Amino acid sequence: MIRAAGVVMNYPQPRRYRDFVLRPFGGREMNTALSGVSLEIGRGERVGFLGPNGAGKTTFLKLVSGLLLPSAGTIEVNGHDSLGENDGVRASCSMVMNEERSFYWRLTGVQNLEFFGVLQNLTGRLLRERIERAVEVVGLSDSAEMRVGGYSSGMKQRLAIARGLLSDSEVLILDEPTRALDPRGAEELTDLILNTLHTDLEKTLLISTHRLDEARLLCGRLCVLSRGILRADSPMNDIDASFPNLGDFYRRMTGE
Repeated sequence: MIRAAGVVMNYPQPRRYRDFVLRPFGGREMNTALSGVSLEIGRGERVGFLGPNGAGKTTFLKLVSGLLLPSAGTIEVNGHDSLGENDGVRASCSMVMNEERSFYWRLTGVQNLEFFGVLQNLTGRLLRERIERAVEVVGLSDSAEMRVGGYSSGMKQRLAIARGLLSDSEVLILDEPTRALDPRGAEELTDLILNTLHTDLEKTLLISTHRLDEARLLCGRLCVLSRGILRADSPMNDIDASFPNLGDFYRRMTGE
């Protein structure tokens, strides 16, 4: 389903004011976010991505979703190369970011979904059907006409997932899905991810998280990134057989 081979991602380092004064014609230094990352993910897998802040997790997932293009290497999703067939990659993946500010709080849940659906070239009856289905799947049917400003954190996260479902893509990328949720909200969202998104809708799930308990619940396989390098790619069963706990595994892989 997903194949990454030798992926490198470089970012230009922002220039400070003194750089413009001292070296007005100097080139920009580059930061390396990912260095030679290679892995394959099969259809229907639940793969977690762990690592310290700045390790390259979100960068890699944005590359898989087609939002960024690699500096070197290749990424294929559902047979589409991100460099030559980016539209096919973006149609195959949907990234659910945990950012409440990405919604318009004065609009209702449905109005927000209408706006983002139009951005995905959905209109008319198809858009209405996708929205109705999405809010039903995430359990927001009774509050879809409420203003988003009145939503709880859990409801906003469900709305973000509903937005991700509009494209009907096979791959869902979830960035820290239970962040800022209370234990009950996190439990309910975990159930939605495992039983509805994965089991019922048969989505392939890529999950970025800092929480080891969340990784344990949601993922069948873990990838650990540190300083842009893929340090580990292991099924959960193999980790359990080789390490006393996930904390020990994580510390060994990242050196923390």
